[in-house]
Amino acid sequence: MRRLLTGLFVLALLPLSANAERSAADGFVASSRAESGVVDGLVASARSERDELVAPGRAEPGAVDGFVAAARALAADVETGPLTNGLHYFASNERDLDLVADAVSGLGEVVVAVAADPGYILAAWADARALVLIDLDPAIVALHRIYAAFFTAAAGPAEFSRLWTPAGEAEARALVEAAGGAELLEIFTAARPAVARRFAELERHMAAKGRAWLLSDATLYARVARMVRAGRVVALRGDFTRAGTVAGVGEALRAAGLRVGLLYLSNIEQYFLYTPEFRENVQGLPLAGGQVLRTLPGRPAGFEYILQQGGQFQAWAAHPKVRSVYRIRGFKKGEHLVSRRVHVVDPSRAPP
Repeated sequence: MRRLLTGLFVLALLPLSANAERSAADGFVASSRAESGVVDGLVASARSERDELVAPGRAEPGAVDGFVAAARALAADVETGPLTNGLHYFASNERDLDLVADAVSGLGEVVVAVAADPGYILAAWADARALVLIDLDPAIVALHRIYAAFFTAAAGPAEFSRLWTPAGEAEARALVEAAGGAELLEIFTAARPAVARRFAELERHMAAKGRAWLLSDATLYARVARMVRAGRVVALRGDFTRAGTVAGVGEALRAAGLRVGLLYLSNIEQYFLYTPEFRENVQGLPLAGGQVLRTLPGRPAGFEYILQQGGQFQAWAAHPKVRSVYRIRGFKKGEHLVSRRVHVVDPSRAPP
C-alpha cells in the first residue's frame, strides 16, 4: 500500500522456520477459538464507550449529507510519493475478512477505509451511514468511480458480480464509459481481471465459512448500494502520512458531529514510521467509541487481523516512544505474527 522503506522492520517480518510454520498452522483453530472471547469483549467494551459518547439513535440524515458535501469539496493530496512496489493494487489480498465480521457488525456511523474492495465489504457489515475511501493511488480513486457506477446500476449482488465477468463486459463497458469516458475505460480494462478473480475467491471462501457478505446477501448489498445512490460514498486521493486530505476529513466529521465507527488501515502502517503528520491525522479523526482494524503479514502466507479501540489507538499514536505499529501490536518473547488469526490489542494496555 504505502512506500516501501527497504529493510524496515526486517526482524519482525522474518519467516518462521518450517517447524514453527507447522506449529502455527496446527494451532490456528485453537488460538482462534481462544481469541474469540477477547474479540467479543472488545466489541462490548467499544460499544459501551460509544453509547456513553453519543445519544441513542442514528445520526441525523442532514448531518451525514452535510459531512459528505464537505468531504467531496476537499482538495486531494497531490504529492503522495511513488506507488508501493510500483503497482496498482486493484484488488485486496486479505482473504480472511470473515474473521472480523462479527466484531465490526453494526458499528454504524462513518467508515473510513483505505484500499479498493475491503471498505465496501466492511461497511456492509457495519451498516455504515457513510463511507470514505482514501488511497494515495489515483488509479484506485478512479476505480471507486467504477464501483459507484456498478452499485448504482446493479439491482443486487448477482447483477453486480456479473458486471466484472466476461458475460457482463459489454454492459459494464457502457456504464464505465458513461461515467468517465476513455480514461476510465482504461482503468476498468486493467482492473477487471484482478477484481473478478478477487470476488470469485471471496465467494468460495465466504461460502465455505458460512459467512454472509456483500455479494452473497441482498440486505448487505442493499446497504452499500443505498449509500452509493444517496451520494454517501466519497473517494479521495490522500496519504495518512501527510497533512491535507485526512486532516480535512477529520475536521468535516467533527463539524457535522459525526464519529468514525470503523477505521480500516489495511497494512499501510508496516511501510512507515509514525510521522508528526500521521500522528496529527489520527488525533484529528473522531475515533472515540469506534474501532480500528489493521492487518500485518504473518506466517503461513497471509495476514493477522488486528483490532483496537479507537481511543486507545489515539493515545498510543500520540506517544513519542511509539514509532510504529509493531510497538502497538506488542510481542511476547518468541511470539510471531500468525496469519488467519485475529489479535485484539488489550484495551487496558497503556502506552509506554
